[in-house]
Amino acid sequence: MIKKISLKQFRNHQELELKFDQPFVYIYGNNGSGKTSILESIYFCATTKSHRSSDEKELIKHGEPFAQIKVWTEEDKYELILSKTGKRASINSVEKRKISDFIGHLRVVMFAPEDLDLVKGSPLTRRQFMDMEWMQINKTYLRHLNTYKHVLKQRNSLLKKISIEDDYTFLNILGDQLYDVGIEIIKERRIFMDELNQHLNQIYPRFSNHQIKLIYKPDVDEKGFRTYLNKNQKQDILYQATLAGPHRDDFYIDFNGFDAKTYASQGQQRLMVVALKLALLKLIESHTNKQVVLLLDDVLSELDQERQKLFLEFLPKEHQIIMNSAHPIEGKHIHMIELTKE
Repeated sequence: MIKKISLKQFRNHQELELKFDQPFVYIYGNNGSGKTSILESIYFCATTKSHRSSDEKELIKHGEPFAQIKVWTEEDKYELILSKTGKRASINSVEKRKISDFIGHLRVVMFAPEDLDLVKGSPLTRRQFMDMEWMQINKTYLRHLNTYKHVLKQRNSLLKKISIEDDYTFLNILGDQLYDVGIEIIKERRIFMDELNQHLNQIYPRFSNHQIKLIYKPDVDEKGFRTYLNKNQKQDILYQATLAGPHRDDFYIDFNGFDAKTYASQGQQRLMVVALKLALLKLIESHTNKQVVLLLDDVLSELDQERQKLFLEFLPKEHQIIMNSAHPIEGKHIHMIELTKE
């Protein structure tokens, strides 16, 4: 459970310190008061990634040289400093030389309005979801992913330098390396999707009578990847890129036998993504035997009153929940925090 957070020069917060004395924390305030930035800072401290921006420099308050996030749990203190030259991370004042050694200790699951892109966004968004969530609890997958990206970068660089008439020996060596680690990524993603579906099957029916299922769509299967790398060198040389492999994988949400992107309403899409995040929370808990912090950014908007009540009643009581919205709510054992514009 998170007991305290401290922000310095993060987004629109010059300095902010908040203490949480209840498992259910509810932050409310007008637009522009920095509610979402608080949840974003916790997520960033856990994953070293922002759910809102691919340009990390945007997280640093305008005109300032760095941003600092500190998170205290009941057991540990996490600190992340972001500057224009990079990130420095430490746990209990011990600096982690590799960011990968920092990721996975503070475990969070976050829902934000941007997560609707898991239904209607690009394949890249969905691949990032698979990678970010699975690597937090599977260090082997993280190593495979880093190796794959490194070899893919080498192969693509070589493809820009050679011609069709050149010798393919080194290209084939890189192809073998890419295949060996690539098939492990495909296997791991299948496992992740299967486990997530198991938890989703238990959670989603509590919100809806519809049927949903995650369908993993590897760009090529293990056999197809081997065949591609052996036979399509000329095509890759012409395009100067590796045109097939796990770096082009995708998945979609099956909604009553159809793609939810086309056949589910905005409200239905929102509900299934919320259920997906709750399923993810259960999956992480099953692997770590530890509680996970659930971050909910503006989750109640676009849900009618009946579904809002149903959702609040169903929230897992055994986990800490940090939630924000524009308006206060009523309830027992809720730590209410009101933010005002700076």
